[in-house]
Amino acid sequence: MAKTDGSAPIQMYMDGLRSMDEQMRKAHRQQSLFIALNGFTSAWVLGSMHEMMTILGYAFATFHAVAALLFSRRANVIAMRIGQLSYIISSTVLFLFGALWLSSGIFIDGFLLLILGIFGVIRTRRIEDPRYRSWYTSGSTGLAQSMLARSNEVIASCPSCTSLLAIVVEQMTPNDVCPHCEQPLVPSVRNQEEQE
Repeated sequence: MAKTDGSAPIQMYMDGLRSMDEQMRKAHRQQSLFIALNGFTSAWVLGSMHEMMTILGYAFATFHAVAALLFSRRANVIAMRIGQLSYIISSTVLFLFGALWLSSGIFIDGFLLLILGIFGVIRTRRIEDPRYRSWYTSGSTGLAQSMLARSNEVIASCPSCTSLLAIVVEQMTPNDVCPHCEQPLVPSVRNQEEQE
């Protein structure tokens, strides 16, 4: 019989998974907001340098708005990479202009831009966290797979009650039942029972 333990430790893991999912959603909202804020700040800095740079500032603002929108919708891995690119570009612009303003004697503004540039790079690294990436690309299922499953286990849902179960596929038999609803885990067995 396949290992499908519905005991208290599994419930504890499921509560931890819900908590982690909420944390990931909150972190994702913050990442999306800061992609837009860093982008708009860098666009403002570029656009305020000279009249000829205004068009570049508008282009920057448009790019970062689109990047933040795509990133916030969790469209796919490409959207995640565009969000990272937005962070890198805006952080580079903010850091370079911060250094330029510091050397020109504009200390407070220059220092603040340097800090924004450095924090943008730190946020880019947070996107690379394996748990965040699996949540971003696969949602709660990917997060559960990365948190709960051991190397030989697969996270699967019961076909009857949709409970999440840790299954060792090599040990599954047609007689295995869900510990929650007592229905067969192999759909073909359930279909045979319905036909009889």
